[in-house]
Amino acid sequence: MAFSGYLADRYGPKMLLVAAVIDCVVFTMIGPTLAERSYPAFFASRAMMGIGIGCVQPCINSMASKWFPSYEKSTAGALYTTGNQLASSFTSFFVAELCASSLGWPSFFYFFGGVGLLWSVFWIIFVTNSPQDNRWTGEQEKEFLEREVLSRKQKDMLVRQGLPIRHLLFNRTMQAIYFCQFAFSLCAVIMQSFLPTYFKDHLFLPIHLNGLYNIAPFFTQIVSKNIAAILSDYLKKRELVDSDTLVKFFQGCGSIGVSIILFLLAWLPSCENPAVALYLLSAYVAPQYSGTISSISTGYATVASLAGPNIIALIDYLDLPNKWLIVFGLCATIQFCAGCFFICFGQAKIQPWAQPKDSIDLTTAEK
Repeated sequence: MAFSGYLADRYGPKMLLVAAVIDCVVFTMIGPTLAERSYPAFFASRAMMGIGIGCVQPCINSMASKWFPSYEKSTAGALYTTGNQLASSFTSFFVAELCASSLGWPSFFYFFGGVGLLWSVFWIIFVTNSPQDNRWTGEQEKEFLEREVLSRKQKDMLVRQGLPIRHLLFNRTMQAIYFCQFAFSLCAVIMQSFLPTYFKDHLFLPIHLNGLYNIAPFFTQIVSKNIAAILSDYLKKRELVDSDTLVKFFQGCGSIGVSIILFLLAWLPSCENPAVALYLLSAYVAPQYSGTISSISTGYATVASLAGPNIIALIDYLDLPNKWLIVFGLCATIQFCAGCFFICFGQAKIQPWAQPKDSIDLTTAEK
């Protein structure tokens, strides 16, 4: 992930994303064979699979930056990240059914590998790095996107200027984005991985209700983020609200709102009133955040994904009381701080260091 976003921005994300998915497909489909023969080999295959996974989100974001005008990017981002919630909520049902079938547990490795192969075929046929190269796109749409989206000569010019790595890493606006990504990912991994344990150990929830409670936050995320994204793009396109105000409002509502929900989730539900958890989880929503920035942001997300399980493990090891109060309280505090930091320093406008240098002529850059 550390280099995939930069490569996607400079050379195009199409084939890089194909290579990433094929990596995932291969190591997924050989998984059962390796698992039966060698644990170290299976473990190594999962590590190699991570190389492909790390390229996916930066490549998708880089592709979106070339295909959507700025006033449609919120909607586009909400739509193409909806798969995250669909996968998180429904995959367990498919896995359970396949495991219970006569095909056994190896079948879901082959099933998801096959889905990846099918996706790759459609992607190679229909997708190009830019609208101008796509034979499936009409001339009117190409002209529209050429006007509204960063043009090739501008891209060439930015390549000549080099990568402002210091600003990308240490600029306060960038740090606000990364902090929010860290906070979101920390909460996401705990929600995805440990909600069933919370329901079982803290709420003593019957197993037949576990699936409903697990789906609740992911379903409401799909609904809320798409509504918020469409509303945001509507306001931006009609210039009814300043773009900086919009991003601060939505990110602030997302982060601080999640913080409040997590605090309530830690204090209110109990084995006597587990339904409170369902209502709170239904209110649980979190925002989702092109290329190089996405790579750095994904790095923060990965650190958070590693930290989440280890925090749980440390609390278990120390045998601390009020385990879930500590977990949800910590996540809520981080979300609240991230939201406040973004409200103070987050911006939607292009940063001065990311603007094309006046000394570079576009016609010269095009040559």
